[in-house]
Amino acid sequence: MLNRENHPLRQLELSFQPPLAWDCMLAFWQARTLNEVEWVDSGRYGRTFCYLQQPGWFEVAAKTAHSLTLTLHWPATQGLSSLLPNLRRLLDLDADILQIEQHLLGHPLFRDGIIHGLRIPGLWNNWEAGVRAILGQQVSVAGARTQLNRLVQALGEAITQNKRLFPTPEAVLASDLSMIKVPALRRQTLRDLAALMLAQPEATPEQWLNIKGIGPWTSNYARMRGQRDSDIWLAGDLGIQKALARTTNQTVNSDTLAPWRSYATFQLWLQKGG
Repeated sequence: MLNRENHPLRQLELSFQPPLAWDCMLAFWQARTLNEVEWVDSGRYGRTFCYLQQPGWFEVAAKTAHSLTLTLHWPATQGLSSLLPNLRRLLDLDADILQIEQHLLGHPLFRDGIIHGLRIPGLWNNWEAGVRAILGQQVSVAGARTQLNRLVQALGEAITQNKRLFPTPEAVLASDLSMIKVPALRRQTLRDLAALMLAQPEATPEQWLNIKGIGPWTSNYARMRGQRDSDIWLAGDLGIQKALARTTNQTVNSDTLAPWRSYATFQLWLQKGG
């Protein structure tokens, strides 16, 4: 275990265009936090990460109506200027939220209103998003979280006594994955994705579709949360289908929600109880 408790601590301010539905984003993360990788506490969101081969972690909390406070523990002395855009992407702070909301409010699907300031709660990278999506296929959020926690505890590298990194492709490929209670095909899908990411680290979720066990839902989920693609419509998602059934009796032409279909997806998940 690496002792990183003495990471240099930096406190920075991250600005954004208000509004920001911070409590809603915290609730979404809270339901999906992985033990020792992420945490939500007292209005703060935190998680571990590895960047430029250096592990660290951060916490963010609301400071003003147009800024968040970032507390960053990361040992590198260079690379901060490239790390910060990654954190802003994960938090979706650069979204033109007023333009997005104006577009959504013009659609019949949201005639009763929207959650103002709702961004896309992101993940660290495509790899993590892909693993979460694969283990989230056809199960509840709680069920997926159970399997993911087993994977993290077995394969995630500990960086302090109570913090660890999300498992790497190397760790997944080297394991028989017996700790997760899923069909054998799903274990093989995880190993196949790990092998692809090791051979082609820049492989996009669209390229994952050649892997058995990865379909459009899995690829699109990874694009939405892993790389913050703003225009993903998860038509096959059970939560979205339930939300639509409660909202309208008509078929929704998702093209009319472009180019902000990811934001419409999150509105349905969180506002309509999908």
